[in-house]
Parts: sequence; structure tokens; C-alpha cells
Amino acid sequence: MKLKKKIAILSMSSLLLAGAITSVSAYVYVSGTKYQTVTHKDIPGYGGYSYDTYYGSKKATNGSFATFTKTYGEAALGNFGELISSSKKHMSEVVGMRLNDPTLATLYGCSKGTVYFSAVTSSGIEPSNKCDVTMKFSADNLKPE
Repeated sequence: MKLKKKIAILSMSSLLLAGAITSVSAYVYVSGTKYQTVTHKDIPGYGGYSYDTYYGSKKATNGSFATFTKTYGEAALGNFGELISSSKKHMSEVVGMRLNDPTLATLYGCSKGTVYFSAVTSSGIEPSNKCDVTMKFSADNLKPE
């Protein structure tokens, strides 16, 4: 093979590899002025966590509250939500989520313009429930006054 062909093949391979790596690390987010919807599946019992770092909410204000609303949940003792960073660092207090009733959580060091994600935990006394939760959340305060 000629040198130019080898260089062209190597360049194309590098571009394909870079594209694949970029696709794997991508996430979807909405502005914090709207709700992001996510389903956490098979949440472990006894206070175990389920993390989602694919569906995010980009903080749009300098406010100090996030909003969580459960739209579906199977756990007998309820579930709790919180805001996390892409590295799963806890960025808000853990709050109980009520069905179709927005709950506010105090934020810890969140910055306007940053994308945040969600974590859901079960009750510390709920045995290995493997339940699912669908929730809406926002990195901003969307609770009606």
C-alpha cells in the first residue's frame, strides 16, 4: 500500500474512534426551567441507590432549591430523590418524593449553567424491593407558589 493510502485509512479510523468515544460519553439535558423525566429501574432495598447520569437538568438560576416529583413508584415505603453531579457527587439534600406533588430540596454548592442528574434511594428498612420509580426533576425551583 502506498503511504498516502495508509495515512488516509489511519485518519479515517481515528475519526471513527473519536466519534464512538464522544457518543458514549454524551448525555441529554433540559434547562432547569423545565422538568426532566427519568425512570430509575430496580432500585435496591435497605437504602440502596440508583444513579442516572444520562438525563440531566441544566441549572438556569442562582436559586438554592431543586424540585422533585414522583409520577410513578412501586416501593411500599416510598422513595427519596436527590441531585447529583456527573461524577455522582451528592449536590442536594435527600427528600421524600410524593406522587404528583413537587418537593423542594436544598442544594449544596450548585452553580448556574451546570448540568446535574438524579439519584433515587429506597427506605433504609425496605427489603430488597427492586422497584421502579419514574420522576420529574429540575435543578431549579419549579414548585408553584
